[in-house]
Amino acid sequence: MESIYEQLFTNSLTLSLNLGDILKIPLVVILLANIFYSFMLVLKIKVLIDTIGTRSSGKIKKIGYLNLGISIVIGILATFIILLG
Repeated sequence: MESIYEQLFTNSLTLSLNLGDILKIPLVVILLANIFYSFMLVLKIKVLIDTIGTRSSGKIKKIGYLNLGISIVIGILATFIILLG
């Protein structure tokens, strides 16, 4: 009975840092920076389209929004995989 008591009430609090846990933070920051870059690219395309009017401006705007959408979806999925992994 005494060995169970010793196992339950011993002070075995240890702080351990894993290299994978340390590397998760920069990876998430890089993914968020990529999403921010895609958003800024869409804004740059909007300004460019307003400045220079062409026939293909609708296609360019759609490609910019497609890039933003793909970056957001992949960034969120990658963030979940990194944080859960």
